[in-house]
Amino acid sequence: MEFDLVTLRTALIITLSIMVVVLGWMRLRQWMLVRDVPVIKHTELEDLVVAYHPERLHLVVRVPTKQTLNTVLLDASHKQLFQWDDLVLEAGRHTYELQLPELADGSFRLAIHTATQRTERSFRLQRS
Repeated sequence: MEFDLVTLRTALIITLSIMVVVLGWMRLRQWMLVRDVPVIKHTELEDLVVAYHPERLHLVVRVPTKQTLNTVLLDASHKQLFQWDDLVLEAGRHTYELQLPELADGSFRLAIHTATQRTERSFRLQRS
């Protein structure tokens, strides 16, 4: 069977096009997995709710292993306003409340530190 140059060129162009599409799909899939899949071994703040009378924060945290959590209250410019006692949590899902100090209405941030990470979540305190 003889191959002429035109047939060979056409076959190479089609093969190259298919290879580019496959490689592009693999890179896109890898990028999506890295971006969208949560890190398993880190503490996850699942929920943060501001409760009133008295003012407090209601937290739901998922901890993969036994860890010590350091919680800090920050203002909008990231200055530390208050620090709660460290919490030692076993692996699993935990719900707890943090009493808020006397604060004016406004936007604040809650920072949770562990040995390997730092998570910040913003919330708004509004009494009226």
